Amino acid sequence: MHRHRTPLRGVKAIPRPKPDDPNYNEVNYAYAGRVGHVHEVVEIAGRSLAKIGFDDRKIVYYFLDDLDLDETAKRGTFHD
Repeated sequence: MHRHRTPLRGVKAIPRPKPDDPNYNEVNYAYAGRVGHVHEVVEIAGRSLAKIGFDDRKIVYYFLDDLDLDETAKRGTFHD
């Protein structure tokens, strides 16, 4: 079962995955440290995953705990 949560939509996020985390792959690490924005947050099996969109239109999922969030950022999406 999963649940969608969107109150963080549009918030600036910088992924900082832990080194050698088996939950991540080379794409996750390629976008680590880059600025993106939260599109949505999904909770799966009690863990929150954030769908992060980057300027090159790439979408990458990260655990919410592995993100630096700027909650003062303007909220919205690329579509606003």
